[in-house]
Amino acid sequence: MTHWLYPANTSIYDVFGAFAESQTYWPMTSKVAVGDVVFVYLAAPYKQIGFAADVVGIGYPASKVMAAVRPFFKKGAPNADGKAKTFMKLAVKKTFEISTESALTLSNLKQHGLNGMLMGARKLQNNPALLAYLERHL
Repeated sequence: MTHWLYPANTSIYDVFGAFAESQTYWPMTSKVAVGDVVFVYLAAPYKQIGFAADVVGIGYPASKVMAAVRPFFKKGAPNADGKAKTFMKLAVKKTFEISTESALTLSNLKQHGLNGMLMGARKLQNNPALLAYLERHL
């Protein structure tokens, strides 16, 4: 099992609405596998991890999931053409309280091993200190 940290742009996508469902689809931007765990980092204005989810399916073409994800796009869904990314199916494991006092804010993540800007998916096994910190909050 691998743990991942995925960023989410809340100005483009209603992440809260998507993760209010017991399962949701998310674009695959790494080599995730069924059984992996994904932590979803919410970009500004939240700047903290908002959700943890188990990967329960992979390799869904955009054309097969666009009807399910389209309602969550705030600025229009991308085309579901052949060039689109594939999606994974996530089962919500935990929803974290959004708070400036959260242990999962950007500043706390940086104090526990997060380096640089979170611009794409990160494999947390490459950062054992951060992984250990996040596992304590599951």
